[in-house]
Amino acid sequence: MNIMNDGNRFFIFPPIINGVQDDRLRGKMAHDRYNVYVNGDYVGDKILMTQGDGGWRSIEDYLKSRNFSNYSITREGDRVYIDVEDEDEREAIRNHLRVYTQLR
Repeated sequence: MNIMNDGNRFFIFPPIINGVQDDRLRGKMAHDRYNVYVNGDYVGDKILMTQGDGGWRSIEDYLKSRNFSNYSITREGDRVYIDVEDEDEREAIRNHLRVYTQLR
């Protein structure tokens, strides 16, 4: 518990409130993670490490860095959907993103 004294009285703040305030002070983002789906199948969570890590766009950057190009990517709230038509590429993207979401 934190106690604050304004000179006239004491205020006691429960830890749960301070936890929320502390997260905001540290710059915590509204979304801690994005659920990632390939053609509707869940592959993992993209956890946001810092405010500047690119957020959900870093998934697209990762796929481009692995020379994938035949896909579309959309975001709805905290979900990222990657749609791939080619079956071989779909499986390769799914496997890459499973590893990517586990490491980051």
